Amino acid sequence: MGNGNSKGLSVNAKTIILLILFLDVGFTVKMIHKYNEMKDAGFVREKTFAENMEKRVMKAFGSAEGAQKLVQDAVLQKQEAEKIAASLRTENAALKSKNRQLTEENEKLKQ
Repeated sequence: MGNGNSKGLSVNAKTIILLILFLDVGFTVKMIHKYNEMKDAGFVREKTFAENMEKRVMKAFGSAEGAQKLVQDAVLQKQEAEKIAASLRTENAALKSKNRQLTEENEKLKQ
């Protein structure tokens, strides 16, 4: 270990401390490299997913414009259906009101 006259750490203790520091730095560097590899792999997966989706769209619709047109048509059909539903609700409310009036008039006539 050290001689009894020296103050501070022995050579063995200093060596152990340096090894521990080196191992911590080495582990940190290793983890940084692993993180970067995983990040790059994630980017590749996202890129591959986007390419696969594009291929599916091309296969199904022939082009991205075809898919966009299909979406626009669906949106227009939905808006038209909502207008018809609103119109039917208004008409239904008017019929209920008219029915209520006729029922009240009928009750008055019975009295």
